[in-house]
Amino acid sequence: MFLVFNKQKIISYLVAFSTVAILFAGASFFIPTYEDTIETAGKVSKLLPIYCVKTEEKKVSLTINCAWSQIPMG
Repeated sequence: MFLVFNKQKIISYLVAFSTVAILFAGASFFIPTYEDTIETAGKVSKLLPIYCVKTEEKKVSLTINCAWSQIPMG
């Protein structure tokens, strides 16, 4: 395999690499600093489905949960 570089190809690679380097350097100035932030956490009660019930009777139930990703309103 041969790699052929001419002046135009070298210039295009330099422009591409310098553009990426400038973008990364510019993006590093926009990284937020978290010196003045306060983190808080709260307990969120979540309703869980009933998976089993202890009983002496021999019964089987089938349930289908179609709302896996819904957040309860209220």
